[in-house]
Order: sequence, then C-alpha cells, then structure tokens
Amino acid sequence: MPALTAADIAWHMRQYAAGLRHEWITPNALLYAWESDLLTVTPQGHVVEVEIKISRSDLAHDLLKPKHGQGMLMNGSFQTKTNGAGPTTAEALEMARQRAGATRCRRPNYFCFAMPCAVYRGLRTVRIPPYAGVYTVDEQGRVFEERRPIQLHTERIATQDLLALARKMHHRYWDQVRRARPEEEVRPLDPTEDTRGAD
Repeated sequence: MPALTAADIAWHMRQYAAGLRHEWITPNALLYAWESDLLTVTPQGHVVEVEIKISRSDLAHDLLKPKHGQGMLMNGSFQTKTNGAGPTTAEALEMARQRAGATRCRRPNYFCFAMPCAVYRGLRTVRIPPYAGVYTVDEQGRVFEERRPIQLHTERIATQDLLALARKMHHRYWDQVRRARPEEEVRPLDPTEDTRGAD
C-alpha cells in the first residue's frame, strides 16, 4: 500500500473534524503570521490548527519555526525576525497590530500535529511541545488522538476572520473551475446588455 501523503492526511483530518461538528474546515489557510496546513472552527467558535507532517525530519524542521521557538503559540509572543529577511505579508500584518498596541499575536485556540502512525512511533528523539496535540492516521484512514492539545486561550474567532476563511475557499473554488475550463477567452459582461431575454 502506498505511503500516506500530506493530502491524504489532510482529507482524513477533515473527515475527523467534520465528525466532531467542526466547521469552516480550511486547508492552507493564512490567518496568522504563518500559513496553517488546516484550520477548523469548533461549535464553540474556537480555532484548531492542524500541522501535517509526513516524516520525522519534516516535523523536526517545523519545530524550529518561530511559532514554536519564540513562544508565539504558547505565550502569544510577537515574532522577532533574526535572519535579516523582510517580513511576509502575514508577518507584516502582525507587526502592524503590535505597533497599534496589541500585546499578543493572533494564534489558534488549539494546535496539533497530524502524521502517519509509523512516523509517530519513530519519534524517540523528537520532543513535541507540551501544548501540541498529536493525531495519527493509519493506512485505512482511521484517525487516532494520541495526545489532546491544551487550550492556548479562550477567545472566539472574530466574524471578520470567518469571512476571510470563507473568501479563501470561495476564490480557491473559482480558481479550480477556471483551470478546468478549456483554453478560451471569457467574454466580459457588458453592463449595458440586457441579459433577461425576450418576453
């Protein structure tokens, strides 16, 4: 049987979250100062971030990111750029919030990793942060909660953030429709043209 891919794990985690009545299940979401592999919203309005890892080295690399190493997830600390690179668009938005007086960076209510069962069993030398939940997926697509995530804060997601997630899915859907269409020039609508048809 072929190894589980990141897309496989995302799909199974999507099914698992839907079974828990989570909504707004959004892949590759950019809501915080970093991109999230999967964001779900619980019935209570709390955000769960799922970071998908398909190998031990993939997980080890992720743990070096500022959201873990600089306390962004655990404490809500703002990121400190140390490599001299300019901020990404998402990082710049968080920096603007900080300059405007915000005392904590935006972050999910819960954070967890999802990975194949075989990867989790081989993690003897990789230390997963105590706040992070761990979910594993087997070859049959079954999801197991290995470790429950701790709640990082109690704020509910803002309506404007829900709308941002909806817009992302909206644009992604229409982009997929566009890519599936034959190569043709789409005629723009003429606002003066009567499209109601003859009576």
